[in-house]
Amino acid sequence: MAILTATTIRPRSGEVLDDLHKLLKRIRDMVVKKGGENVMVLTTVVGGEATSQLVFLTSSENWSKYGQFQEAFFGDPKAQALLKETGKLATWQTYAAQTLDL
Repeated sequence: MAILTATTIRPRSGEVLDDLHKLLKRIRDMVVKKGGENVMVLTTVVGGEATSQLVFLTSSENWSKYGQFQEAFFGDPKAQALLKETGKLATWQTYAAQTLDL
């Protein structure tokens, strides 16, 4: 079973998009370095209230690897500083989901 994490990101204004994209690139690179798999950043084109939001996707092979990644990333002071800086430009919500073997 895979663990998928989706973080929806709502820019505080249209004027911050360039700076936000730069920060998300730095975060993406750090997420990969810390063990995040299949990392990608999307923009929601059609999706009701989520239109024009960004979505940061990451996967982990299982809950154990998810936990290892979470500890490595969120325990890093550099990652914490990037997230604090991002909070000035956007708000976000994070969702974790597990695939089902049906």
